[in-house]
Amino acid sequence: MPLSFALVIFELVVMVLSISLHDCAQAWMANRLGDPTARMMGRITLNPLQHYSPLGTLAFPLLYAILRPPFILGWSKPVPITARNFRHPRRDENLTLLAGPAAQFLLASCALVALIILRHINPDVQNTLGTAVALAMHNLDVSTDGLPTIFPLILFLYFCILVNLLLFVFNLVPFPFFDGGKILMNYLPYEMAKSYERFGIYFMFAFFFFGFGIVMLFFFPFFNFFNGLLFHL
Repeated sequence: MPLSFALVIFELVVMVLSISLHDCAQAWMANRLGDPTARMMGRITLNPLQHYSPLGTLAFPLLYAILRPPFILGWSKPVPITARNFRHPRRDENLTLLAGPAAQFLLASCALVALIILRHINPDVQNTLGTAVALAMHNLDVSTDGLPTIFPLILFLYFCILVNLLLFVFNLVPFPFFDGGKILMNYLPYEMAKSYERFGIYFMFAFFFFGFGIVMLFFFPFFNFFNGLLFHL
C-alpha cells in the first residue's frame, strides 16, 4: 500500500471517530439538560454508523483527499435538538452545541498529554516523534525505515491532536449548519436570523471555495501552541 494512501486512510479513521465523539457529546449534553430527542434516536454512542452523513462523512472527505489539501475535513448528520424541552432554551441549546467542539478539544488535549508522557518514558517515542509529525503533515520525504513497533500508536495520537483541533475550529466557524453558525443565530434578531438561515446554502457554497483558508487562519495558532507544548514539556 502506498504510504500516502495509508496516511489518508489513517486520517479518515481518526476523523470519523472524532466526529462520532462530537455528536455523542452533544446528544449526551442535550439529554442532561432535559432534551431526550437525540438519546431516543440512538445518538448517545460512539458508533459512527449512527452519525454517518453520505455527503459530510464520505463524499466531501474523499473529494478533499483527491484534491490533496494539507488536511481533510468532514462532518456528520446534525444531532436533533428540540429546544422547547430545555428549561432555558437558548442557553441550554448553546451549551449542547458547544459540547461537541469541547469534547474534540478535550480529546486533542488528552492525546497531547499521552504523547508527552510517552516521550519521557520511552526513548523510541522521543526519537521518532518528528517522523510522526512529518507524516501527519503528509511530508513523505522522511525515512520510515526501522520504525519501532510503538510508532503506529505515536502516529495515531498525533493524528488525534491534529484532526480534533482542526474539527474544533471547523465546527465553530459561524456559518449556518455548523455549531458556530447555530450559536450565532441564537443571538441575532429574529428577522436577521431567518435571513441568515435562508441564505445558508450560499454560505456553504462560499465555504467550499474559501472556507479552508478561514479554518486554517484560526487552526494554526492552536496547532502551533500544542506542538510547542509537545516538544518542550
